[in-house]
Amino acid sequence: MCESSVYMLKGSEKMLVMEEAARIVVSGKDIVCIDSLGERKTLSDARISEANLVKHEILLKPF
Repeated sequence: MCESSVYMLKGSEKMLVMEEAARIVVSGKDIVCIDSLGERKTLSDARISEANLVKHEILLKPF
């Protein structure tokens, strides 16, 4: 599958936000993670730090 795990970085620690995100939508300072069933998680004041497509991992950082 093509889903990726989404993590929020807090210092050197990674906190899991969504295990199998199918879409990531950036809207201003908000990041919306959507899985294949349509479940959504919105993170306010976040930005994408790294997208590792080989590891299926998206890292977010707070603004």
